[in-house]
Amino acid sequence: MLGVLLPFLGPFLASRGVAAVGIGLITAAVSLAKLFWAPFVAARVDRKGLVPGTLTAHLVLSIAATLAVLLVRSPWALGAAFLLAGAGYGVVLPLVEAAIMERIPPFSYGRLRLWGSAGFVAAAAVASVLVDRLGIRVFPWLLAGWMTVLVAAVLPFEHHGAPAHPAPESGRLTAGVWGLLILLTLHQVLHGPYYAFFSIHLESAGLGPGWVGALWSLGVLAELAAFFVGGSLERRWGLRRLLGAAILLGALRWAVLSLPPALPVLAAAQLGHAASFALAHLAGIQLVQRTAHPSAVRRAQALYSGMTFGLGVVAGAALAGPVYAALGGRGSFALSGLAGVALFLAWIPFSTRLPRATLSAAGVRR
Repeated sequence: MLGVLLPFLGPFLASRGVAAVGIGLITAAVSLAKLFWAPFVAARVDRKGLVPGTLTAHLVLSIAATLAVLLVRSPWALGAAFLLAGAGYGVVLPLVEAAIMERIPPFSYGRLRLWGSAGFVAAAAVASVLVDRLGIRVFPWLLAGWMTVLVAAVLPFEHHGAPAHPAPESGRLTAGVWGLLILLTLHQVLHGPYYAFFSIHLESAGLGPGWVGALWSLGVLAELAAFFVGGSLERRWGLRRLLGAAILLGALRWAVLSLPPALPVLAAAQLGHAASFALAHLAGIQLVQRTAHPSAVRRAQALYSGMTFGLGVVAGAALAGPVYAALGGRGSFALSGLAGVALFLAWIPFSTRLPRATLSAAGVRR
């Protein structure tokens, strides 16, 4: 579904006459909606269990809100519709992932998660063809269609996705969980110049659309490869060392992008997407799951989703604008690299305070 939403939301809004500021605000609202509603629903599930129909009801809300954009024209109405759509589907992922990680064998999350990346690529490719042939007006129908497919996919979790033993009261999130959430959010903020200006950086170096697309695709391939071998790396290093390595390699990636933009340099930086995104997510989401008390796992996962890929991405993109204007592409990436080193130095003492259960597969709650 995100393979349809992310590439084509901006062009669709522009086709409706929404100005650049409005496009930015609506795009941010879609991401941030899950930060304000999903943790509330997840805390209730932790406390009282999952009411059958919860996931389906939220997706039906998202489908209705998405189709409503066919009937409205004003930027405010479009923003409200996409805000509701984001709030609806944003509930699904953290509840499903928490349920999955309670049930899968150790070291197998990466092999499962790679299908999310593959699905993104496939959906974006199909949507690109259809939008090219039918026009951007087909975007709401495509998005609602993928959400309908998602309804069928989550139906089994309506009965099997609840906590095994719901707690009488929702547990508090510990300082360790909050520390992880803040650190992982800051790690995403450092991706701001990359997500917002990488293509512009390539074009300013004289690279055409073919090379721009190829370099983005190389990053996705590196991401898929990292998820595929993630279980082996997790088994060998443990989650804490894996996350530390991902943060450090992320800083190195931004430093490489601050060099003169020759093709070998850019290719090496895109291979770094395997660490800065894939391995950081692989280790981060599991560390949050294992560090949180069993009575607060779903709330922790909802906050992880909302803070890192919601607040972190939005804040990073917002900060990237003035930084890029002041320092240019190479300067922006150099600043991200320096901030990444500082984040790694902060991670070293913090990681030693995490529970020992986060070290290995012995910490997996079954």
